[in-house]
Amino acid sequence: MGARTLVAVERDAGGYDLHRSQWGGEHVDRLVDLVRADEAPPDLVDPVPFRSGASADELLDSLDPREYEAFVVADDRTEAYLVCRLGIETGRESATAVAGTATDAGAATDVADAAALVPWPGEAAAERLRRFVRTAKDVLGDAVDAGLVPAPAATQYLAVRVARHPDTPDTDAILWLDGGDSRR
Repeated sequence: MGARTLVAVERDAGGYDLHRSQWGGEHVDRLVDLVRADEAPPDLVDPVPFRSGASADELLDSLDPREYEAFVVADDRTEAYLVCRLGIETGRESATAVAGTATDAGAATDVADAAALVPWPGEAAAERLRRFVRTAKDVLGDAVDAGLVPAPAATQYLAVRVARHPDTPDTDAILWLDGGDSRR
């Protein structure tokens, strides 16, 4: 699958062009430098945008946390984010299913799509944070399977732990998608 990155580049005419980077999530520091210099090679960033003219408000709607590991926005300055998907997978469901309540489909969707966009902490810190999220999701999935905690509570717990993780550079700068806001 690769370490996919969504790259949003501001257009002179307004809005953003959205590009995919198949391996950008493994080289975000390099990717940011190349995007800043407008020198991203076609083997790192697809030169043809899959969407053009997206407004700033539409950027986050274009980000699927199940598809991307990083998010880079290039406008007046270039910012990068680590995408931390917070949905809890359980053993009782298929490998791609995410725990939610059968009685509340809306809540299940919120839990499945919940994510934290953490300001890019650097390659080493990002790898530690990725490893922490994977491990915590495995443990929380087991707890949901055992009936010890409901999936929405497990997702909220993971959001709090991501915000408090020592490799999270700025808790106030985290962008929360759907059901992931740890301040609720």
